[in-house]
Amino acid sequence: MPDVVIHAHPLSPYGWTAVLVAAEKGVAYGRAPADTEAPDYVRLHPFRKMPVLRHGDLIVYETLAIAHYLDRAFPGPALQPADYLGQTEMLRWISVVNGYAFPVMNGLVKQRVARFFERNADALPDLTGPLATQIALIEGALGRNPYLVGERLTLADVFLFPLLHMVSLIPEGADALGAATATRAWLDRIRARPSFAATDPMAQAAPAS
Repeated sequence: MPDVVIHAHPLSPYGWTAVLVAAEKGVAYGRAPADTEAPDYVRLHPFRKMPVLRHGDLIVYETLAIAHYLDRAFPGPALQPADYLGQTEMLRWISVVNGYAFPVMNGLVKQRVARFFERNADALPDLTGPLATQIALIEGALGRNPYLVGERLTLADVFLFPLLHMVSLIPEGADALGAATATRAWLDRIRARPSFAATDPMAQAAPAS
């Protein structure tokens, strides 16, 4: 087994971010389940969340710390800008993803699933307004540059992509992205990268034909 092991559920957006970073860096890694209810899981994450990275005896939890570690500890293309203004912009976008996009985009995907199972699904909060606001912000940035922070892929893109890709697959997301041509081109640009094919959880879960 590779020295680097990432504990996460296959459909976890943050788990996908972690393995995307590893794939972009060319880091060999193994996957392991994240049994957050297991008594000893607290050794990996004190708040019983995912993902968690193990590298030999080192344990790293929280996705931003994992992404930073993978980018700095291993050779390969840098995924963080070298200049302080680029770093600032990257961290701002990651904060936007964590604080605003995750609750809305992940919430909409979960609502779409809930509508199949819950009797009171019509009472779920309407998240389409916040989604439209967020996509307008993203579209503004991607209308100026091919990636969120300029000409090259950074951790900001890797944090946003799993969420926006997943929400694009449901009707609410597809509608919100309808006129966002730069954002849809960005999604296609990242889907064309080898790291997407190597880590796409939906493709890996599909039965062999």
